[in-house]
Amino acid sequence: MLSKSLLLTSLAACVVALVVFAARPEYVGTRAGHADEDYIQSKNCLACHQEHFASWARTYHSRMTQEARPASVQGDFEHDNTLEYLSVKARMERRGDKFSMTFNFADGRSQTYSVDRTVGSRRIEQYLTKQPGQYTRLPLAYDLTNRRWMSLNGSFFYPDKDDFFQHQTLWDGNCVFCHNVKAQPHLNVQTKQYNTEVAELGIACGACHGAAARHAEEASSPLTRTLWQLSEAEPRHIVNPQKLDAERSLQVCGRCHGQRVPQELSRIQEILGRGDPFNAGEDLAKIYKPVQRDTTVGTYSFANRFWANGSPRLTAYEYQGILRSRCYTEGKQMTCLTCHTMHGGDPKGQITEENRSNKPCLECHQELKTSESLTAHTKHSADSTGSSCYNCHMPRVVYGVMSIHPTHDITVPQPELTAAQAVPNACTQCHLDKSVNWAITESKRLWTKRYAAAQPSSDKQFDTAEGVRALFAGDALTRAITAEAMSGNGVSQPDARWALPYLLEAFEDNYPIVRFFAANGLAKSNAQLAKPDYLAASSVRQAALNQWRASLAALNSLGLEQAKTLAATLRAIRKDVDIEVGE
Repeated sequence: MLSKSLLLTSLAACVVALVVFAARPEYVGTRAGHADEDYIQSKNCLACHQEHFASWARTYHSRMTQEARPASVQGDFEHDNTLEYLSVKARMERRGDKFSMTFNFADGRSQTYSVDRTVGSRRIEQYLTKQPGQYTRLPLAYDLTNRRWMSLNGSFFYPDKDDFFQHQTLWDGNCVFCHNVKAQPHLNVQTKQYNTEVAELGIACGACHGAAARHAEEASSPLTRTLWQLSEAEPRHIVNPQKLDAERSLQVCGRCHGQRVPQELSRIQEILGRGDPFNAGEDLAKIYKPVQRDTTVGTYSFANRFWANGSPRLTAYEYQGILRSRCYTEGKQMTCLTCHTMHGGDPKGQITEENRSNKPCLECHQELKTSESLTAHTKHSADSTGSSCYNCHMPRVVYGVMSIHPTHDITVPQPELTAAQAVPNACTQCHLDKSVNWAITESKRLWTKRYAAAQPSSDKQFDTAEGVRALFAGDALTRAITAEAMSGNGVSQPDARWALPYLLEAFEDNYPIVRFFAANGLAKSNAQLAKPDYLAASSVRQAALNQWRASLAALNSLGLEQAKTLAATLRAIRKDVDIEVGE
């Protein structure tokens, strides 16, 4: 009787096992022969990873590239949906579930483009049109912060020009690689046409965890899941960046957050054809090398994307910054996940509130945990901005998508580099009303041994308050960084009565992006006056400035005159450098 019962139980178990096996999804072999073989969709991860899927869906990564649908498009295509720029009148329209842009030119011509995809969902939303079979980025975008239409000329570091289409560009051979999973442009060298495929639009599970077909297929077995729970040693056939060594973990992020070129430039054709060969967890250095200040491709130089000392000055170069930092080079333990988290914290930066404090640094620098030791180290009150590790060692000197960011080149402040190589320094990011020479002198006084060799500059411009000098004598990126800081949107809050006359002068800059930050500062200081439009025609901007000057003259006429005179003097000695933003 026992034997018969055991037999029946065994048979039942076998039947159940067969049913489970038969019902198991088949993922292995997906897209066989393609660069994205065995990559699966994020929705296929949902059955087991509901919390991770939900936390990923909250991030801007998940919405980086989307088909243009009513649920995904954030720009205003129905109400405030026109823009006139460089004598071109643009109208953005929604008809049913379809979106379009129409450009009407001064000569009577008109062009209408379908809006087929969106790129970006945090600061600006860009738009792609498909023609024919290839995707082109259109020249207008929607500013999600200020809720207005804008020309992309206002986001890049170029002076005012008359080319409405200056930043209209092909998507398939550039943007596609970092804003999606496993891009395959399929460039036909003979026809110069792309036929792009991606494993998934946006920055999804596969970007960080690699090909997951075998993992997902095996996870459908209750027995396998039980074994995984019982033993960490059981192979899961999935990449977990938290469990990789520091170098490989950094490379997962560095593939996109570190502009790169192939180790062998001859591989560009392969990458533009078959697709990106890199998979998360592999050695990125075998395929790519991060671009540096001395990198060239043909006659093109990347030098302008870096400060003169080699430190990055644009976002999408965070990997290069970390690779230069002693926190990584001497310990080899620091990774992006030391501070950031992909499945928690504030989606803006993907960082927890706790990690916005000194906590990540104090994990290693435990000798600075007490208020007394921190004050002795920084020479500032422990609860002040001057005792923030980020403010001093990762100052906000990097530009990316209409905003200023902390550098990821973790260094000790060096005010002398500002005078010697025009590299911004942390000291005068806070002390905007003090000069570079003041910062050098104070550094020598407060940290005698470290700054023993530093000497003030003999160049008299460095006796001027750095918030003013950099705002007019610096290159365009320096001026933009300084305009944001002078607006009180950085780590310090300068006296508005002192800063406003200089922001008014900065709004006369010939670079739209500098005017953007200056306009933000003006609007922040006075809600009664209309915010001046940084992309408006010169005559319209001048009329707005006249209103602002008239309002301020009653309060600080002397400051206006001093600002005008000093700005003219400093502009005469500056050197502009056009910068192609690498994002």
